[in-house]
Amino acid sequence: MALQVQRAAEMRCQLPWTRIAHALGGLKAVRYRSESRSIVQRTKITAELSAMLKTLKVSVPKQILLVEEPPSATAAA
Repeated sequence: MALQVQRAAEMRCQLPWTRIAHALGGLKAVRYRSESRSIVQRTKITAELSAMLKTLKVSVPKQILLVEEPPSATAAA
C-alpha cells in the first residue's frame, strides 16, 4: 500500500519520489519551553512543499500544534 501511495504522489506531482520525500522531510514538529509552557510548533513550510501539499490535496498543518500549560497547584490539592 505504501508503494501505491508513493506512486500516486509521483504521478500527481509529476516529480520523483526522492524529491517529494526530501521536501516532506523538512516538515517537522518542534517542542520547546516558554516560561512554564510546553509548545509544539511545526517548522516553516517552503513554497515547494506548499505546492506539493496542495497538489496532493493534503491540508497544511496548523503552525501551533499544542500548548501545554503546567498543572495548577490547586488541581493537585
